[in-house]
Amino acid sequence: MTRHLRIHGDNIVECDRCLTLLGDIFSGEIRLLPSAPYRPSFAISKTGRDIIVADLVPGHGRWAFNLQQLLQNHGAPLREATDVLITEVVDGQNCEVILAGLEFCSALPAGNNAWQRNGRALALASVGLPYLFLADVGGAELDGGRVIKAPRFPNPIVPFSHLTASKAYSTICLPIYALSPSSNAEVREMFAPAITIELGKRLLKAIIEGVPSYDAERELTDRVLLAVEILARRRIRRDTLRDSEWAELLRQEKASAKANWLERKNMPWSRRAGVKVHTSDTFLQLVAVVARANPLSVGAGDIPICLIPAQNVQSLGSAIQELYGFGLNKDFMTWLRQTDSPLIIVWITGFKPEGEDSRPDRGLVPLARMLFGEGCRILSVVSGPGKAEMWHKLLREPHSLAKTNGLWAAVYGLGDAVLADSATSMEGPIAFTTNRRPSQRSRVLQFTASNVPVRFTEHDVDTVIHMLFSRHEGPKSFLAMSNPPGGDWSGLTLRDFKNGTDYRWTSLPRVSGLEGKRPDHVVAITDDNDRYILVAIESKDIAKKLEARVGPRMKKFTKDLLSSTQQ
Repeated sequence: MTRHLRIHGDNIVECDRCLTLLGDIFSGEIRLLPSAPYRPSFAISKTGRDIIVADLVPGHGRWAFNLQQLLQNHGAPLREATDVLITEVVDGQNCEVILAGLEFCSALPAGNNAWQRNGRALALASVGLPYLFLADVGGAELDGGRVIKAPRFPNPIVPFSHLTASKAYSTICLPIYALSPSSNAEVREMFAPAITIELGKRLLKAIIEGVPSYDAERELTDRVLLAVEILARRRIRRDTLRDSEWAELLRQEKASAKANWLERKNMPWSRRAGVKVHTSDTFLQLVAVVARANPLSVGAGDIPICLIPAQNVQSLGSAIQELYGFGLNKDFMTWLRQTDSPLIIVWITGFKPEGEDSRPDRGLVPLARMLFGEGCRILSVVSGPGKAEMWHKLLREPHSLAKTNGLWAAVYGLGDAVLADSATSMEGPIAFTTNRRPSQRSRVLQFTASNVPVRFTEHDVDTVIHMLFSRHEGPKSFLAMSNPPGGDWSGLTLRDFKNGTDYRWTSLPRVSGLEGKRPDHVVAITDDNDRYILVAIESKDIAKKLEARVGPRMKKFTKDLLSSTQQ
């Protein structure tokens, strides 16, 4: 029987990438079926028989269903949707069942970008849905002149948090690593034992087929743990756990057992709190107060998360009350002084200098929750230069603010209490408990299918352009880059049409400059005289949205990129 799947993606590139992955997993040939241009359908066939029909459904939030809201209705604590959700159409073609979520990351998974997507992982894990995070490892960071500075790697605590979340929520929540195209020989040799792309394919195939996957899960877990150990050994400073210590911590089942183990390990933690614009005097004093409470590392000392042992919690509460006086919320102070369990503090700057949200900080509280599960107390300390009206709303309507702001959704939905202290707040320090209810696992079963978008947008223009060239490549045309809304900016590829060799420029500049403009698509074509022609395309659904001089600016961006010898 032919399975009918749907690939719901953030954009057409993510949908198409998943389609290619499915074709690889099932060793099938992919062909376009007669279908609507806004929802293209493909058959995956093997030995002359169609085994899967897959519809590509690009653009979250523009169909008759809301996947983020659907997950929340079934117990997810956050409004997060992964790059791709794979569903199966059942029940007379009118209902869809979610099978798994995938995240594709070609960006450098280093610094705070490493935990940016943890909220998406937790949204699926908390309702028992499988989540796989496919990422490149060992990519090189380039300077302004596109000269290699050094390979960049995620903090080992990030892949480790997927292992702990898998255990805490009794589901599959695992990273899958492939070597970055820009990784050097040393990195390739070092990480070769931890590369898991083939294992990941095996696991996803089992998930889609609905067959037991215990062996693949166990082997993948072991390989991810090995990757964590390799990442830790690479660090010059001994600021993380090492070698078998990671496995020991992973064996601790409950949050209390993890905290006790970390207390015995007694790895100190400190927060650098230099004087910055919009940093309040009391916040700097708060950092010093916490430092006297013997904060401990949760496995990595350079991330903004620390553990306060239970025996130090009451004295910390008294010191915080002395610092801020008696203006803090009474319920908050009662909660803070509880001595029956340790305290996890997550330090969130949260905002850029002009007050806009810092997107990566959305992942900090999810990271802490993934590490410890539901059985720990989390205090979020927020200190960045948010806008005055936001602090006003936080004080009076935190629940409402969390509904419209992704950062506060993570803080409010996953943390147990908040202490906000910012120099831009006219309200003074703000402290309250969230009355968070632990996630109730309730697997999403089905939702009503939708065949036509509620509204047509730039996504549909991008879908048509991408499908024209990505699935109709010939001896004289090639899709060199596709960067629709939500794209990962992962690179531009040129193909030598004579020998089939691909040359890839990775790590596209995120800032195009005043005279440059990153194209939405680049198509490579050769004419009858074998001249190599690049066509840069800007896609818009409405003509008046087109920017001035967009053509010359796209040409400049592309020429500047290709003039770099660093690929």
